[in-house]
Amino acid sequence: MAITARLTLILKADDVTVAESEDPEIWKAAFEAIQTGLGGGALRKVDEELSEWVPEEERAAIRSFAVELGVDVKDVLAACHPRTMPPYLFLNRRHWEAFKRQTPERGRNAVSNAVLAVTLLLLWAEKINLDRVSQRDGMAVLRAISARDEHASRAVDNCPWLQRSTGRVVINPDEISKAIAVARAFCLQQPPEWPDEKSSPTPPTE
Repeated sequence: MAITARLTLILKADDVTVAESEDPEIWKAAFEAIQTGLGGGALRKVDEELSEWVPEEERAAIRSFAVELGVDVKDVLAACHPRTMPPYLFLNRRHWEAFKRQTPERGRNAVSNAVLAVTLLLLWAEKINLDRVSQRDGMAVLRAISARDEHASRAVDNCPWLQRSTGRVVINPDEISKAIAVARAFCLQQPPEWPDEKSSPTPPTE
């Protein structure tokens, strides 16, 4: 018997709907990928179609974001699905887990939850002309994946590539390469490649 129901494919970050489509070709490609265990050909087709789900006004910003980080657009979309609506980033839990496993909790090369979220958000904010990013905005990104940081203020204050300015947080232009290294590492699920391996990216903690 033929299926007459309307089929809708919905992409969610937790309970937040970030994209949806009733295009039968997109639905068919996604269904085939799931049925085949996300196999090669079907999965590549889904990746290609996903680009069509991104609103046109966001595509140029996402491409610019990817270029600055030195990664593919698909890596940016998979890692943090940047949007122009709050909380602006929807972080991938698997990327989050991989990054946290590959960076220490304390000392040299440590990157706190708050610093990671705020760094990603600030780099994306530049691409969509978002004038003001606060620590609270970074916390909203964390809440979307049920993450938290009890020492967020101290972590942001101690981070050399972040600095406060009239109630907001900005990237220190003298240390932007470190901010990019963190964001790139998150998108690629690998440890950050610091621009100067001899210097600690964060001050040592007591």
